Order: sequence, then C-alpha cells, then structure tokens
Amino acid sequence: MKTRVCACLVACAFLSGGVAIGDGRIIAIGDEWLLSDAAFANQPAQTTQLADNIANFFSQGVPARFLVYSTSPAIAGLGKRGVLGDGFANRMTALGHTWEINSAIPFTLANLKNYQGVFLSGIAGSGSVNAAVLQSYVNQGGNVLITAGTGDNGSAVAEASDWNSFLNHFGLSFGNEYFALGGSLLNVPTLPSTNPLGKLVTIVEWGYGQNVTNVQPDNPTVELAVYGDFTGMSPLLASGPVQPIIGTVNITTKCLGDFNGDGLVDDADFVIFVAAYNLLTCDDPAMPPGCPTDIYLDGLIDDRDFIIFSQSYNLLFCP
Repeated sequence: MKTRVCACLVACAFLSGGVAIGDGRIIAIGDEWLLSDAAFANQPAQTTQLADNIANFFSQGVPARFLVYSTSPAIAGLGKRGVLGDGFANRMTALGHTWEINSAIPFTLANLKNYQGVFLSGIAGSGSVNAAVLQSYVNQGGNVLITAGTGDNGSAVAEASDWNSFLNHFGLSFGNEYFALGGSLLNVPTLPSTNPLGKLVTIVEWGYGQNVTNVQPDNPTVELAVYGDFTGMSPLLASGPVQPIIGTVNITTKCLGDFNGDGLVDDADFVIFVAAYNLLTCDDPAMPPGCPTDIYLDGLIDDRDFIIFSQSYNLLFCP
C-alpha cells in the first residue's frame, strides 16, 4: 500500500540513500563500428569493456530493460554493426539486462518509458520529430545511446543534423564530416580517460565516422569522454589527428521535478505532483499525457517518485 506523502518536502528523508535514481543520461558515439560484431571479434577484451562501461553508466549495476531501435543493415564481409550486433546483445544479456530489438513499435514517450534505456543508430528514431520524444524521455530519467557514422542518413551532414536536433539541446553534437577511412576497419588508440565510458578502454574499432563535440562548454553535465588518436590515418579533420569520439551527458535530478517547464522546481510543481500522486497509476484516464510525474519510470506515482522530486525541490533551479 502506498504511504502518505510527507507534509514538508525539505524535511523528508532520502529513502534511496542518496542514489540519484532516474538521472537521465546520454551517450553519443561517433562511429557504429565501436560496438559491432567485428569489434567484438577483433578487439574482444576492449569491446567487452566498453559494453560493460555503457551498461554501468546507464544502470549502475542493476538489471535493466533496454530497447534497441535501429534498422541499420549489416555490411557484407564485416557483419552486424551499430547497436544491432550479436556480440553486444550477448554481453548485455550476460550482465543480466533484458535486450529487446524492436523498431516496429511506435516511437512515443509512453512506449520508451517502458525501458530504462534506448539504443539507436541510423535512420530509425532520428529527426526533429523524434527529438522531442527523446528530450522528454531523458528529462524524465531515461537513458539514450546513439551511434553515428552509419551513412544510412545519406551524408555526414544529414546524419549529424538528424541527431543534433536532439543532442544539441543537452550540449553534444555530431560533426559534419566522416573521417579516417581504411581499406577495412581501423584499430584506433584512445587517450587515457577518467570518464566512466573510457575506463580501461585503450583501443577501438573505427570505420569512417564522425567526431563528437561539446557545444555547451559551461554545462557541467556534458563531458567528452573518449578521444581517439588517428595519427597516421586519413583523411583527417582539419582540427588534427586527436578527436573526441564519445560524449556523455549526465542530467542531475534538479530538472526532473520541473513538471510545468518554467525552469523552477517549486510549489507549482508540487501541486502537479500531488494531483498525480492521488491518481497513483499512469494508466488512470485523468493522468496527464506521458505521465510526466512518473520519474522512477515504473508506471506508478508513489514515494519513490517523491524522493527524487524532493531532491529537485531542494535544489530549486534547473540548469
């Protein structure tokens, strides 16, 4: 049975032990071959480590339900790529996660909220229309991974544009040029990184991708996580052989309680939360579309959501 909401927000204890449950996170990877079956075959230890880093970044070691939303076709002689590879799927399931490949379901916030993370590459899920869905999903605690460099969108400029309509809002951007093309896949050394995505990853597979840049350098939630050293490879970007190839965004809990979108988490949001809390379930006909107060993403508005909301309330201002 649901317990009563605390009367005073700032006095409520954090039953979660201070864990930021529901923080939305984004991973942008400049080339789909980093997670391909070829990468698992050619660099098994390094690619497995990268997969583990991704899983931990999104789920913090807790089994999660992930959706793969992509139609990027396999390449003859090189196999499955992007997020559709068997090696990636096998590693995620070995870690205890549910791995569902399904690009047929409607790309709606209601559907995405059934998953703790969505993995994308190519055309499916991209574009300005889907950007709004992804933005709402992340703002409500969902995790998003995107791989670029697929060529599926027609050109580097088109691929960057299709994803940047979402990424730019959070401070990341894919570059407008493909670079570093080999006769086959390239083994690209990486620079040492303190970001969780770069942990113990010293080399990656590359097949003609895009860089990842930080377009909000003053935003503390954005970080360029992994740099590749493309020295001796060509063609290179004018900015040099060392390029950022993985970027991350880690949204703090402070914006998760801004239900009316005014940049504040205050009494107006509390009124919205209490109304939803009294309804309890997201499938109640009276619940607002998208069930925005379900911060915990479990289909209920209960004390777990209130814990996160109270953290947001104490912080007051959204970034």
